[in-house]
Amino acid sequence: MKPLDTPFKLGMQYENWEFDLEVTEDRIEYYDSYKYVGTELNKFLNKHADETELLFNMDILEAVIITFKDKNSQFYKNINPITATKNREIKHHICIEEFTKLDSQISCIYISNNVYIIYASYSLIEELVKSIR
Repeated sequence: MKPLDTPFKLGMQYENWEFDLEVTEDRIEYYDSYKYVGTELNKFLNKHADETELLFNMDILEAVIITFKDKNSQFYKNINPITATKNREIKHHICIEEFTKLDSQISCIYISNNVYIIYASYSLIEELVKSIR
């Protein structure tokens, strides 16, 4: 399987994007949240994202949340980045699919016509998924 090309690489320094970031309310404790306002990297699987949030800990990128707003379930199925599902949960119009990628985990979430792609370390992913719900 071809490796998934993600627009932001975990472990990179804040300074790589500092002029393209806007401070937002922190999503989880001990992590600084920023909205990516640049245009160059605001795509995922050739789809333009409505919003991209980067979470840093001590100026190191630890997590990325890519949001596609007002999309139907077919869009969710089309953007699903990996074919082998590790875990799938469907409750109350919420669909969560989780995948593994080397040292990180990717979650694809579909809630009320919004699609969220989250990638982060294994230890952080569960807390991020809860913050979306």
